[in-house]
Amino acid sequence: MISENNTIVLKSGRKLGYALYGSKKGTPLFYFHGWPSSRFDGTRVDKVAKKLNILVIAPDRPGIGISDYKKDRTLLGFPDDIVELADSLGFRKFSAMGVSGGGPYAAVCAYTLPKRVQKAAIVVGLAPPYIKNICEGMAWPNKMSWENYHRFPILSTLAGYSVFFQTKLGLVDISQLLSFGADRQMRNEDAYKALLNKVRKAVLQQGVKGIIQDLELYANSWGFDVKRIKIPVYLWYGEDDKNVSLAMGKYYKKRIPKSTLTVYEGGHLGWVKHAGEILKHLR
Repeated sequence: MISENNTIVLKSGRKLGYALYGSKKGTPLFYFHGWPSSRFDGTRVDKVAKKLNILVIAPDRPGIGISDYKKDRTLLGFPDDIVELADSLGFRKFSAMGVSGGGPYAAVCAYTLPKRVQKAAIVVGLAPPYIKNICEGMAWPNKMSWENYHRFPILSTLAGYSVFFQTKLGLVDISQLLSFGADRQMRNEDAYKALLNKVRKAVLQQGVKGIIQDLELYANSWGFDVKRIKIPVYLWYGEDDKNVSLAMGKYYKKRIPKSTLTVYEGGHLGWVKHAGEILKHLR
């Protein structure tokens, strides 16, 4: 870890928060956290990034952690924040990596910024959930939720408050109940629980608006076609993932011209074991 509580003020006047991990003078890589998560999620690649001489920049999305909320934001507007942050840090070119709910943000940066993003990785990343049959393979509560967020907007609000009550009242984490095999074992580890607690507190620092907004953006039209992504994209998905279906990885592979799909044994959290391989592609 280099520093975890950095901010810049954007041209709009909004504050954007971010953490830095890995090697201070390393090759820049923007890391986009999952849902519900925050900048602290970048901790997962800190040691590997340092070993590979990579500087990981992990921003909070608007309304999450220490990044100001942005009303009526869109996926297509997100890269503007990244450009300003990259410029402020002195990086003309960089790579991008989106994990789980960060996948759409890596995809939109790859689409919008082909002259600045050299390579991208979508790691167990969410694809448009409203596409028919794309949620096949998920645990049924996840499948039912993702297939209906766009039909019933109230579900996004309920999901946001579910995270709130799980965290604030110390209730059992739903993701734990829906985990299987190695995923469940990892979630039971003390180190994982400590990081999750830190991540979730940051998620709710400004309330639930940020994570509800995230769900609404995932669930409705993204506003761009991944077929038009021109840069190399590395896709990593778990064979037995019950949170984000392998079908989503296959969706990206079929549509992104310069994409490579790697399917590993295990579930949603298994990518951490392959972090070194993933980051080597992006270096």
